[in-house]
Amino acid sequence: MCFVILFIGCNSNYENDSIDTSLHIDSVAILIKESKNRNIEIEKRKGSLLKAYHISNFESNDSIRNLQLRAIAFEAFKLKDSAFFIKTNSLAFELSKQLQDTFGMADAHWNLGEYYLRNEDLSDSYFHYNQAHNNFEILKNYYYSGRMLFNMAIVQNNARDYTGSEISTFQAIGKFDKKIHFKNLYRCYNNLGIVYNKLEEYDKALFYHNLAIEYLNKVVDRGTLEEGSQNNIGLVYQEQKNFKKAAIHFYRALKNDSLKYDNIGLYARLLDNITYNRFKIGETNSLETDFLRAFSIRDSMNNVSGMVLSKLHMAEFYLSKSDSIKAMVLTKDAARLAETVDNHRDRLVALKLLSEIDKANSHTYLNNYIALNDSLQLQDLAIRNKFTRIRYETDEYVEETERLASQNVLISIIGLTSLLLISLLYFIKRQSSKNKELILEKQQQDANEEIYKLMLERHAKLEEGRLEERHRISEDLHDGVLGKLFGTRVGLGFLNIEGDTETLEKHQFYIDEMQHIEKEIRDISHEMKNEILSSEADFSVIIGDYIKPKSEMHLFNYIINNNNDIPWSTINDNIKISLYRIIQEAIQNILKHANATTITINFDLGQEGLLLSIVDDGSGFDERTIKKGIGLKNMKSRVAKFNGTIVLNSHADKGTTLTVIIPYKL
Repeated sequence: MCFVILFIGCNSNYENDSIDTSLHIDSVAILIKESKNRNIEIEKRKGSLLKAYHISNFESNDSIRNLQLRAIAFEAFKLKDSAFFIKTNSLAFELSKQLQDTFGMADAHWNLGEYYLRNEDLSDSYFHYNQAHNNFEILKNYYYSGRMLFNMAIVQNNARDYTGSEISTFQAIGKFDKKIHFKNLYRCYNNLGIVYNKLEEYDKALFYHNLAIEYLNKVVDRGTLEEGSQNNIGLVYQEQKNFKKAAIHFYRALKNDSLKYDNIGLYARLLDNITYNRFKIGETNSLETDFLRAFSIRDSMNNVSGMVLSKLHMAEFYLSKSDSIKAMVLTKDAARLAETVDNHRDRLVALKLLSEIDKANSHTYLNNYIALNDSLQLQDLAIRNKFTRIRYETDEYVEETERLASQNVLISIIGLTSLLLISLLYFIKRQSSKNKELILEKQQQDANEEIYKLMLERHAKLEEGRLEERHRISEDLHDGVLGKLFGTRVGLGFLNIEGDTETLEKHQFYIDEMQHIEKEIRDISHEMKNEILSSEADFSVIIGDYIKPKSEMHLFNYIINNNNDIPWSTINDNIKISLYRIIQEAIQNILKHANATTITINFDLGQEGLLLSIVDDGSGFDERTIKKGIGLKNMKSRVAKFNGTIVLNSHADKGTTLTVIIPYKL
């Protein structure tokens, strides 16, 4: 049987899976990478893969181990280590079932589809591709579902179920996005071209091959796909006996000088096809040499089906040269080789050719041909029926699964709806209670802020009274006491005091001393009158008035450090109110939870702005375990209004520091 291996759906999705940084996972990833290195001997690559498998057994996370097993199985498949592949892929499948990992199960089926296709077990290959397709459909992963449908179409093509392959291919096309999946669409249309060629619908075959090339032109990484398509178009024309047009496409593909290095198998196929085409046109130059060169390449690759075709073409060539002995030997060899790989199509061709070469045994060969052809027709019918049964039974299973899934979804929706209703009622009740609490708290805050404003007004009036009193004292000193002293001093100066020198000096000394006293009184008077009473300490005084009775009641010491550079008089009242409320809340929390002996309140002014810190030497707490209450949320809300920041630092048995920074420029 001649297999059309157009596309292997190699699922390399493992390479995109994220890898943990643990030692085991790292080791597995490194060993899998080594197994991919083609510069290493094959046995060493297999050894690396086996080590990766043993290390994966120590992985405790089943999901990670599942990914590792799938990656190992896929590489074992590529290394053609069949026993190891079956073992690891089976483990991955069972683990995926336990984890209810639908993608993992689909992936394992995909691997098995590839494995059985390579081993030419078409029914098992079709079964696993179909299982993978159904799992991807459940996941609504239509891209991978389309790839599985295409793989199923390839299996059907190889099994000569051309109508089934046609249907599966069109289903696959429906899964792909025509604006993105150019390479997948190319492969689908290319397969349709091959299918219609075998159905002898040559116009359709050419149409779909040309459509395939249109999509291929949109693909960036084409490899040798263009040359493969040109070969396929050449074969259509060859089937139509239009050998001149066939030659155009074969030669177009062979223009790629690097083809023999990039895809030696395709090069050998093209070389054999163009040589056979030249033979059919009637050319004679170097035909034997080129036929033998193509056969030699296929032989070196152990491409049995390719060797069969080469031998059949050479047999025709020698028969045309009347060398029936060589023709018979080559044809019998072709029949034998075709039978070893179940290549029944080319075996039929060989039997028919033998009936023409060996006239004496022609009847026997024809009978064998008829018997094999009838057998193949029955076999083809059986496998087509099997494919249909696989699809039908699986479709029934999928429908039942979907029905049960729908039922489970309905039950889940009812349960979830009931739970949501109960939760909603509970939430409404709790929210109502919380709203009442918030309203009371807001009223308390408003009351506190009103009290604070009254305190500011009281301090302002006190300050005003103090200023008036200082002005009065200043005027009394200047206009009253100073005037009297001046008069007394002048009077004493006009007295004509007689006496000895010592007495006169003392008299003058006391007059001068009185003048000094006048100056001091005048200076004091001016200072009292001219100095504006600083209200910068007012806010710290208010804080002191608040905290003093608390300290007396709860028996703790307090310290208030105020930077005299802070211009409290110019600072917005709303900022001061917010700071006052934050201090209130902080003191309340300290008294309730901290058991502190000393509380320090610092006011400072820096580059960042106005800074408040509240430090206690209480019991502290672990920040990771303490639930943030509404008090801290209120503090943050207040500070946020002024684009400020608030930081809480605490450690068990080491006290707590609350720091507030509000942007402020002098």
